[in-house]
Amino acid sequence: MSTPRSTSTVAADRHAPLVHEDLVTPMHHHDESRNHLVVRTEDGPRVMSAADAASYIAHVRPPACPHEVTEAAGWRGPVRRRTVLQGAALGLGALLAESAVPRYAFAETATQRDLLVVIFIRGGADGLSLVPPVQDSAYLAARPTIRVTASQALPLGGAVGLNPAMTGLKALYDAGDLAVVLGAGNPAVRRSHFEDMNAMEWAAPANMRSGWLARHLTSSGPTTGTIRAITRGSQVALSLSAPSMETPAVAELASFGLQPTYTKDGVTRERITAIVDQMYARAGGGAALTARSTLDAVARLADQRAIAAEGKYVPANGAAYPDTTFGKGMRDVAQIAKAGKGLEVACIDNDDWDMHRNLGVAQDTNGWMWRRAADLSAGITALRADLGDLWQRTTVVTMSEFGRRVQENGDQGLDHGHGNVMFVAGGGVNGGKVYGTMPSLAPANLVQGDVPITTDYRQVLSEVVGGRLLNGGNLATIFPGFTPSATPLGVV
Repeated sequence: MSTPRSTSTVAADRHAPLVHEDLVTPMHHHDESRNHLVVRTEDGPRVMSAADAASYIAHVRPPACPHEVTEAAGWRGPVRRRTVLQGAALGLGALLAESAVPRYAFAETATQRDLLVVIFIRGGADGLSLVPPVQDSAYLAARPTIRVTASQALPLGGAVGLNPAMTGLKALYDAGDLAVVLGAGNPAVRRSHFEDMNAMEWAAPANMRSGWLARHLTSSGPTTGTIRAITRGSQVALSLSAPSMETPAVAELASFGLQPTYTKDGVTRERITAIVDQMYARAGGGAALTARSTLDAVARLADQRAIAAEGKYVPANGAAYPDTTFGKGMRDVAQIAKAGKGLEVACIDNDDWDMHRNLGVAQDTNGWMWRRAADLSAGITALRADLGDLWQRTTVVTMSEFGRRVQENGDQGLDHGHGNVMFVAGGGVNGGKVYGTMPSLAPANLVQGDVPITTDYRQVLSEVVGGRLLNGGNLATIFPGFTPSATPLGVV
């Protein structure tokens, strides 16, 4: 089947492919020249450029005329498609201030399940810098410049320590609220950022178009009439994606509302909804469903948005969030969780871990690794303090698409690798322990020069889902093709 080209009657919107997530999957490589889109056509998957994908989408799903739609909805003013529904990920960037990329999701009623906060450390964090094997001579020899020695690390007991920037996590570990898992990762890792991120968030065969968190939510509660999930970060959380469930996009709680332009002169929410519904009706219904869900979330979170916008939210117990995107996101999670909205799952990104060069020496407080590790540690620590008693029903899990190679490169950085570490924190965690195994990092024990994966990351997630989210009966649905070990790690 030939790829249709745009014509004078069907204009190709370059953002259109990313709105149609059921047809288009973006594939990103570290070498950006190899980025591409995989498009589902009648003849099967096709690799296309952005321009060709846009032309194909315009051909198979021609958009409605904005003037036609707005006239029918009763709008009496100038309007263009991009001024109402702009944004590459979900198409709502101009309708909702700063709300195009990340997703929040909330339940309407509280449950006895834990609040789960999933932190995706994007860029491929170096687990050997976060939890250095300080007694391994092979590790120390492989990293003459950027190693973390026993005298520099925060001691965890035994053969490993914690990065010196992570004093907050060390306090959690000592209190029994933090578990460390060594050698964790996806056994099918390919060392490609987006391919491995996607694979970990799907946690399923490639032909399944849903993420593991979406499968948990759909198997444990209603898929309509509630808003049950949030991601805050630079990328949409695929783990929350499912054809049967929609989650609205929010980038910052303080600005999660209708733009003033669209609330003047008696223009009602119902009228905007009608415009959205009609304008995107021909897009298969997904975009319109997203818009309606987002508008519903705006109404339900209006009180918390006002508090955040006026700067009236005060974290409890002296919690000090870092003044970073991640810190502000964690503060939003805490505010909503404490507001009694029934928040069940929050996904949040911690970005900028792709350290191919200038990672920084162990105790350089201005170094790249130090700054990222400190941000991660401080955000989790502040969340614990802010949640107070709610921390006892909260579980925090970190994951990253892959680890880094053992040997430092010539630029005092690290290239893509395999095995990594995971942190699991919370009031119900069997903390103060190191789980999993990692052999000596002598060359004979490595996988293509990388840390071997000795713990499937789904083992950790399945124990959290069963033990803290009380959904162990649906593990086969949540993690298809994976059978948890008969001997669990015991992190929860």
